[in-house]
Order: sequence, then C-alpha cells, then structure tokens
Amino acid sequence: MLLEIRDLRVKYGNIEALHGISFHVEKGEIVTLIGANGAGKTTTLHSIMRLPPPEAPKVLSGDILFEGMSLLSTEPHDVVRKLHVALVPEGRHIFGNLTVMENLTLATYARKDGASAISADLDRVFDLFPRLAERRNQRSESLSGGEQQMLALGRALMSKCQTLLLDEPSMGLSPLLMYEMFRTLKRLNEQGLTILLIEQNARLALRFAHRGYVLDTGEIVASGSSAELAADPAVKKAYLGG
Repeated sequence: MLLEIRDLRVKYGNIEALHGISFHVEKGEIVTLIGANGAGKTTTLHSIMRLPPPEAPKVLSGDILFEGMSLLSTEPHDVVRKLHVALVPEGRHIFGNLTVMENLTLATYARKDGASAISADLDRVFDLFPRLAERRNQRSESLSGGEQQMLALGRALMSKCQTLLLDEPSMGLSPLLMYEMFRTLKRLNEQGLTILLIEQNARLALRFAHRGYVLDTGEIVASGSSAELAADPAVKKAYLGG
C-alpha cells in the first residue's frame, strides 16, 4: 500500500476539521476525495504534506503512513525530496514575478540526479503543455488562468514527484481547458504517476478516478469505485445534480 490514512483527526483551536478519517491509495491509482466546501478535503492534503496551518495551531492524531512509514515526524521538504510527493495547491500559488522557466527551475532545487535528467523532465513538461514552452520567458503573472494551472502542475512534475496531490485543478478553467487538464492527468497516470485528487466537479472527478471517498463535515460517509459512487443515489443527489 502506498499511502494509508488511519483515524486522522485534525483540530484547529476548538474546531475539529477531521473526525477520525481512514482511507488508502494504492500505487498507480487515481483516487478522488469529493465533498462540499469545508468538508476537510484541503486539510487532508495539507496534513499528508505535513504543512503547518497559517492560522490557529494544529493538533493532529491518528497516523499517516507512506509505504508503511509514519509521516508524523517528517518535515515538509522531506515529503517532497525523499518521498517524491508533490502538492498542486488550490489557487496555484505560482511566483507571479518570476518567468515560467524560473518557476519550473525552482522546483528542481533539491534534485540530485543531474542536469541531463532535469533537462529531460523539462522537455516532458513542455511536451505536455506546449503553451508553457511558447511562454517560457514570460512572467507568470501575465499568464491566463489555464496557463497558470499548467505551470503549477508542471512545477510539481519538475520536482520529480511520483505521487501527486491535486487541490481543485479545474477551478476557474473553461470547460475546454478543464477536460484538457484531466486528459493530461490521465496520461500521466498511465505513465505511472499516482494521483490523489480533490475536485469541485465531482462528476468529472469520478469519470477519471479509479476510486473515491466522500467527505462530509470531516467524516468519510461513502467510498467505492467511481462507478459505484456515481450510481449511489445519495451521492448523485448531493454532488452530481440528481
């Protein structure tokens, strides 16, 4: 098992955001977490990445296992550098005052595999996203929303990640770009990338994922294959529009 969450509880001040959730992700899967805003989805990803919260102190219990090793004492940079896990956060968080190339290059700071491997991964990113190649010397703040999302994903790939956590990748994208993004994610998965996905468009997420979990106010209330969840009357009513 690649990633296992065991009875994870996260508390911010007096507010418990996660009430003992458990789920797992196998190597090579696309797994999606769906649920309403405030359900605890982003908190789950940040906990896996070991990111400290920007507001109230966070209290965490339970366990997060990666290939059987607990991450509770792991530093965020080691999650990226040693475990090859990367997060594409909600809102992208690219460096707008830097060029496309500078953003991509920054993601390679901890790599030890040499210039030729980094160059090959850069070619791969530009093959996936030709528009980034065309705009490589352009400041990223001037990119469109879709191009910024491509850059955020490309930046994660440049870290040489093998497991990718995605938080709302379709947010703000046109339908055409949204489907293009998900086709790219499917292609990456077919090449061996494991993906844990949060997506506001539950129907789209279930179309591309192998399995899913439904989070409701900090608790997992349903799980199963994407086909099973898409056919579940309660899931259809709450998240799929009928």
